[in-house]
Formats: sequence, structure tokens, C-alpha cells
Amino acid sequence: MSIKRLITLLTALITISSASDAKQSPTTVACVGDSITFGYGLKPADKRYPQVLQELLGDKFAVKGFGNSGKTAGDYPGQKGRWYGSTNEHKKAVDYAADIYICNLGINDTGAWWNADLFTKGYNDLFTAWKQANPKAKFFAWGKLGPDYRGPVDKPAFPGNCFTDVRKYSLVDNGSSAKRPEAEKLIKGVAKKHKVVLFDAYTLMANHPEWYTDGLHPLAEGARRIAEITFTQLVKSLKLSQPTPKITSDENGLTISNPGSSGILLDGFIVSDGSQKMTLSNATVIHPGASITITTGATNQDDPTKPLTIKSKKSPKSLKLIKKK
Repeated sequence: MSIKRLITLLTALITISSASDAKQSPTTVACVGDSITFGYGLKPADKRYPQVLQELLGDKFAVKGFGNSGKTAGDYPGQKGRWYGSTNEHKKAVDYAADIYICNLGINDTGAWWNADLFTKGYNDLFTAWKQANPKAKFFAWGKLGPDYRGPVDKPAFPGNCFTDVRKYSLVDNGSSAKRPEAEKLIKGVAKKHKVVLFDAYTLMANHPEWYTDGLHPLAEGARRIAEITFTQLVKSLKLSQPTPKITSDENGLTISNPGSSGILLDGFIVSDGSQKMTLSNATVIHPGASITITTGATNQDDPTKPLTIKSKKSPKSLKLIKKK
């Protein structure tokens, strides 16, 4: 074999190998944020939300958590070391040059040190750094920040101390409730500049004080739910492919199982008894290897953290799942 032919052959093999490696490389995801991303308050064996998100996305993705407790989006005087951009986690997230960045920052900004201009500058600088790390990266962030149950009884905070029968949180208002709407408005402005997809981390968490021990940091159940909410946004925005669900129906109801290695989002699917219909919503997610059962009842109950029911007097065996268009 001539040297020229050998070089041509080797070049072709290298090209094929490189293409194969590129095809097999997972999509990288960086979860950046504060103590909620870090998993403050969780037991060592409890899964943090980035770990649950990894399970939902499957092996075509590589999710890493870069959370650091107490950190802020803005760099404020008298709060040295609290700006997320000054942390090792930020440096690691930049070095990761992720394909997707998911930002949970802002909850720690609305204390006595709040400054709208510094918040906007710091938040903008973070996204600028991540964009420079990977110009093709896609960005997501919490547009509505997670619940804060701390504060005086029945005060309309976020959602505030309004569950007196189940919670024992601090009765002291740390002042954050008054500034949160402004922070969320500023987040929208930065998001528009950097083409960040915002999602709601509040609404689906706000009626579950049992998921919190200190009023701010979610337990394992809450971390799991945050992952499901995040997964829902990623599936919708990125149009991710999903496993085909396995469906069975008997006297217990309609059982939808996930035989795949990644999650299934059922939002938009319709459950019907032939006459009555209920559209699934609220981040209804089936984890790999898991299943959910929907039965009939007196009312529609579409909160997936509780038993799902469709208002129907017919037998549960009549229920069918209609694919979303």
C-alpha cells in the first residue's frame, strides 16, 4: 500500500471516529444556583434536584449541579463573597461550557442589601459569562422564584405563613416579600436580552408546606418536584423525544407505565371515558420504570402529587388515554 493511500485511509478512519464520538456525546446541562440547587437541608442519601433531573432526561444528557448556598445574583456592598459569580461553582460551570444552563438565583437578593441596579448587572454578567463559555448554549431560569413560607401569620408573602396547622416556620418577616416582584420583573428584562426561557418555580410548589422544614428549603419530595417542573419546561421548549408509554385499563383504572430509560411528560394528553374528558397538566411526569393510575371520581383531580381522578360515573375500565396532537 502506498503512503498516500495509507494517509487517505487513516484520515477517513479518524473522521469516522470523530463523527461517531460526536454523535455519542451527551448534551451537557449545568444547574446553577443557590442552596436549593445545592440541596441544603436534604439528607446525604436524598437526591438533589439536578440528580432527579438527570434520571428524567436519561443517558443522552449529562447533568451537573453547581449550587452554592446563600449566593446572590447581584454583587452588593457588605455582602462580600455572596455573589454567585465570585464562587468556585461559577468557575466550574463556566469551565463545563454546558449546552444548557438552568439558573436558580434571586431568592437571596431581596434582603436589606437589595439594589435593583446591582441585581441587574450581576445577573446579566452571569449570563454573559455562560454565553462566552458556549455561544451556542440554551438558557433557562426561574422567572417566578420558589415559595417562601416565612413571615407573620396570614401575611400575603410568598405564600407566607398561611399554613398554621402544619408549619412551624419563623414568624419574622425578613423583608424579602416586598422586593420579590421587582426582582422577578428585572429577571424578565435580563432574560429577554439573553434569550432565556423563563419558567414558574412557584405555583406548583406553593400549596405544599409539608415539603419544607424551614419555610424556604424543600425536602426530598420538593426537590423531586422541582426536577419535574424543570423537565417539563425542557421537554416543551426543546421538543425532546420521549419513550412510548405502556397503557392498561382494568377495574382499578387507567394505568400508564414508563418502560423507558427517561421520563415521560403527559401534559396535553387527554383522559376520556367516552364522553367526559380531562386534559392532563401541572407537570404530570412519569419517571423511568414507574407508573401512574387514573380512576373515576366525583371531581376532576389533575394535581399529579395526589391521586388523579376524572369526573365520571362510568367504570374505571372505560378510561382511555388520547395522545396530544
